[in-house]
Amino acid sequence: MKDKNIYKKTFSWIFCLVFLVFSPSLVEAKLYIDITSPYLQKIPIAVPYLNVTPNTFENDLLGRKISKVLSDDLIFHGFFSVLDPAVYGGRLNVDWSKFRLDYLVKGSMEKRGDSLTAELRLFDMSTGAMIQGRRYNGKVKDCRMIAHRFCDLIVMAITGKHGVSLSKITFVAKKDGLKEVHTSDFDGFNVRRETFDKGITVSPRYSPNGRYIAYTSYRTGKPFLYVKDTKTGKIFRLAAYSGLNIAPAWHPDNQRLAVTLSKDGNPDIYIIDLKGRIKTRLTRGRGINVSPTWSPDGKRLAFVSDRSGGPQIYVMDIRTKSAKRITYKGTYNTDPQWSPSGDRIVYTGRDEGQFQVFSISPEGGGPIQLTCSGNNENPSWSPDGRQILFSSTRMGPKKALFVMYANGRGQRMLLRYSDGVEIANWGPNRL
Repeated sequence: MKDKNIYKKTFSWIFCLVFLVFSPSLVEAKLYIDITSPYLQKIPIAVPYLNVTPNTFENDLLGRKISKVLSDDLIFHGFFSVLDPAVYGGRLNVDWSKFRLDYLVKGSMEKRGDSLTAELRLFDMSTGAMIQGRRYNGKVKDCRMIAHRFCDLIVMAITGKHGVSLSKITFVAKKDGLKEVHTSDFDGFNVRRETFDKGITVSPRYSPNGRYIAYTSYRTGKPFLYVKDTKTGKIFRLAAYSGLNIAPAWHPDNQRLAVTLSKDGNPDIYIIDLKGRIKTRLTRGRGINVSPTWSPDGKRLAFVSDRSGGPQIYVMDIRTKSAKRITYKGTYNTDPQWSPSGDRIVYTGRDEGQFQVFSISPEGGGPIQLTCSGNNENPSWSPDGRQILFSSTRMGPKKALFVMYANGRGQRMLLRYSDGVEIANWGPNRL
């Protein structure tokens, strides 16, 4: 085997990634997995505790933590069944033929002071072949990211597509009457405050490359659009037209945004560039036009308009600027989000006095209700299109973030924080 060093930097930490080179013949055919299928057979896999050096109690706990984080990451994706370590004692040296497993992860870890080296390998149990492996050099504080990175390699090796374990979410957290933009890892850990405007911020949205967050802030007393560079920490004002500057939606090319401006009186949707210059006006009058969201190919835009009375969802062809209404069930439908695959739009609709999350085809038709308990709002797709993030009051008046599979199953709480969290957006899977 031949090692090659590649250095990656994520925010304030750096670790070294050493590739282990394998024969192409060891790579399996990729699987297509639909976690919304009622016939889904989850992939059985075991992730034993890592062998540690030196063999101390403290190091053993750290090795177990990496194994646990990796196991939780795999379970989060919805199509893995991880063998409970209690069944086999969590150790590597067991007779694996006693268990029905498709894959096995073997790992080792060496800790010297604050420095950490971890080696992780994925094996196909049907052939005994190693199909993926990495060595990570970093700090002890990087242990969760090491697990996240290897999880992404496992998902990629088996399905041929990246998962979500390297993605982040951004959201608005409430505290003492203030609302500020925060971020966290996809699993709700490592919460980080991104704005310190001492006021109200809303609608944070990750750019397609995951580097920037666009949002509206009332830091000056007026609703202006800002962009934060998460790599440098710098914030610049994007749009400060008279009236409203709200609801940013990044174009897939990362160079433009659809936003709502009311500089001419009526709230309408415009396309602006990264310097805030207006490139195109998409709507004109006839009601309030807000909450744009792009199709994956950038050729269409879904948005909310009350031109027909109450707020409803429309889809516009960008070339012709013709718009078609797609929601007819209910009198209040808002906050659409287009799926990464392009075949569904999730949105918030009012049903029997409460807000729920629905899914509908971009062509219209019958919507599918995905939630039913409490008020559920602000849906956002995972980068792989298999899951949906949303805020909910089902645990009490303070909103928490929940996640579910695209068909509405598997609903579980992701994050509770401060005086409540809302208006979340799921960013891309950053490599």
